[in-house]
Amino acid sequence: MGSLIQERSSLKILHLYSDWRWTGPCEGVLQICKKLMEMGHDIRVAFRSPPFFTEERTIEKKAKEMGINAVTDFSLDRYMGIRNTIKDLINLPRYLRKEGFDIVHMHLSHDHFLGTFCAYLLGKKRPILIRSFHKRSVLKNNLFNKFLLRLTDGYLFFTEGFRERYILDFGIDPKKTGIQKMTVDLERFDPEKEYKDMRKEFGIPKDAIVIGTVARFQRYRRMDWFLEAAKEIIRRHKNVYFLLIGRSSQIKDTVIDPIKRLKIEDRAIVAGYRRKDYVDTISCLDIFTLLMPGSDGAARALREAMAMGKACVVSDFGMLPEIVGDSAFVIHDIRSLISAWDELIKDPEKRKELGKRAREYSLKNFNIEDAAKGLEEFYFKMLSHRAY
Repeated sequence: MGSLIQERSSLKILHLYSDWRWTGPCEGVLQICKKLMEMGHDIRVAFRSPPFFTEERTIEKKAKEMGINAVTDFSLDRYMGIRNTIKDLINLPRYLRKEGFDIVHMHLSHDHFLGTFCAYLLGKKRPILIRSFHKRSVLKNNLFNKFLLRLTDGYLFFTEGFRERYILDFGIDPKKTGIQKMTVDLERFDPEKEYKDMRKEFGIPKDAIVIGTVARFQRYRRMDWFLEAAKEIIRRHKNVYFLLIGRSSQIKDTVIDPIKRLKIEDRAIVAGYRRKDYVDTISCLDIFTLLMPGSDGAARALREAMAMGKACVVSDFGMLPEIVGDSAFVIHDIRSLISAWDELIKDPEKRKELGKRAREYSLKNFNIEDAAKGLEEFYFKMLSHRAY
């Protein structure tokens, strides 16, 4: 029976994603789903519709732009609203039974609970269950998570370190695990293209060295490290500027007020949220730095900067060292951050070398087609395990 599965040319797969906001994790999900569709698979992506009108970018808008087969019939309310959850517990099993999916691929914790419960209601005819872990930290090792993971057929992680942690903490079968490659639109983030001169817009001299970061500037993002180190670098070097790209409801406390307190307003520029000229803004950087990833841990902005051939500096938190491999500086405190920046400022050849290495690393490790092929192989492997 296993050989018959391997001979199949296409699969029918439902991806569950219980959010409506356009964030780093969902971009990678849609990129791979689009490629899997092009490879001949029947892919559906179920996500939450925006609960209110918004002009923000949403998964719904991006899925439509990309031509993704979207399913918006379910609430997928990750806040576990009783009414919404009960409706999904009734309607999702009916949908799974009607459509006859081979695989349900779950991306967030709410998806995992909902998809697993509903799939098991189908008995022996249920689809196999795959979970990707879009979290910067390992799940809590409690009875509920242990039970849920035991009911799962396959597990996908973004780094080898996290795969090993889950095997150790939860005792899952290594044969049912895999590494899911991260993705970047390598054509969009191409350093060889011509970009708008954003230095002029921000009032930064053409010959200055620009160190930048991209983030939602919440309190946990270690902006205190970034800005304290920036103050010291500004004291040492007259031609270095800092560009902070992003927004947050906490930005006044985490960025704006500290910049004023440190008296570095003339060299630390808050660029805000960039949409139309985001890639242009990244292109004007000489050095990119990320000290704390968002909740998913996969650091989309870092991977984009790497694809753009920027010299990168990251902290040793979570997946960051594994994401950059040997293509960036990895620091562990403010002192080592200052040292890394100082070395790159003084050595333009080192910056060029790291940037080249980052681009080459991205081409090899963040290619969407390779990621989709790897995921396809994992799907067939898990189906074969079940067949036996």
